Amino acid sequence: DITSADLNIDFILDERDRELLGEQFRWFDLTRTGKLIERVKKYNTEAAPNIKDFHALRPIPQSQIDLTTGGAAAFPQNPGY
Repeated sequence: DITSADLNIDFILDERDRELLGEQFRWFDLTRTGKLIERVKKYNTEAAPNIKDFHALRPIPQSQIDLTTGGAAAFPQNPGY
């Protein structure tokens, strides 16, 4: 049993992780809630030293940029990539 005092975004993210294991992309939940960097540093010792703020965005495939009218000038890569 849980109480309303137990409910916060971290509790919800933990519950989604248990409930939806393998059914969703975890990255989307963590970036949408602004918890990606914090949780990687807390729970993933291998990735923690390398995670940076710009990892909250994914790189845009170069093929997509090339297909855009104006190329990289009109549709630039996300910062950090």
